[in-house]
Order: sequence, then C-alpha cells, then structure tokens
Amino acid sequence: MKTKKFNSKEKLKQWAKTTAGVVLTSITLMNSVQSIEFNFPTTKALSTVMENAPTTFPEGEYKVSFSNSDDIELDDLDYSKMAMVMSIEAKLANRDILIGGLQPLMRELNEFTYCCTIDRTNAAYYIASIWVVEPTEPEELKSLESVLEQYSVFYAFNDGSGFVTLNNARMGKGISQFVEI
Repeated sequence: MKTKKFNSKEKLKQWAKTTAGVVLTSITLMNSVQSIEFNFPTTKALSTVMENAPTTFPEGEYKVSFSNSDDIELDDLDYSKMAMVMSIEAKLANRDILIGGLQPLMRELNEFTYCCTIDRTNAAYYIASIWVVEPTEPEELKSLESVLEQYSVFYAFNDGSGFVTLNNARMGKGISQFVEI
C-alpha cells in the first residue's frame, strides 16, 4: 500500500483527475475533528464527487492510501446520478442510547458507492453529509431508497434539475432510530 499527502483540497482533486489504475483504501483530513469516510474504489469517482459536491470535502491537508491495480474498469458506474443524504447521531444525556440512524445507515451503505463527511465538532451529536452513486439496476435502486428511508433523516435523488426541491426531497425515519451503546 502506498500513501500520498496533499497540502490542499485542490491538489488532491488534481491528483484524482489525472491518476488511474489505483484502488483507494482511505482518505484522511489531517488536523481536523471532521472525518471523511468513503466507499469509492477509483480516483475517477473521487474526482467526480469533488467536482459535483465540493462542500463534502473541507479545505485542509489530506492523506490518501492506495494500491495499484491493473484490472480496474473505470466505466462500470454511472457517476452522473447521485443521491444526497443527511443523517445524525446524538447521545442522550445520562443514558447509553444514541438517537439517529447514522451507524446502521453506514453499515447498510457498504453495498453502495458513497462518500461521507461526518462533523464531529460537538461531542453530543454528529452530523453526516453523504453522497451515494445511484445504482443503475432497478432492484438495487429500490434497495438504496429503502435504506435511505429507514435510516437517514433526509435524502434526495437527482431529478436532472441539479437542485434539491420538494419534488425530489424526502424525509427519512432516521431520527426515530435508537441504538444502545
């Protein structure tokens, strides 16, 4: 495994645009309480999210771990359609219970390609901003919608307008999820 450091978000984006033949294993935002979690196998997917959702990647220094791969098929996924997802996790005072579907949502999203920024600046609650590549298969898309409805607080599928509107936005049931810790 190889690692590479970038002193800015722009340098990371430039590298992602010009690099092929590697499998990404981790991205770390250095010196921050925010964390970026992702499930993008290729740099093409990373650069697409950085272009289309720039606020997902805060300014700062990044460290990327990757491995070389000769058999990556870069065109297997349609990166033009992404779902926007919001989720939370809050700890109840004096109780070992978490409110919000963030943990189960992240487990369920392992089947999909996604990028996630989690704001951990407040110890009482975390807020996650997630972008998920919409599957092209109808059954997988239905499965993703079911996961988002069950565990997210808010989600919106791309309707081609480039905007989140009342036509494509939905409230999830994630706020009603309770997890004992």
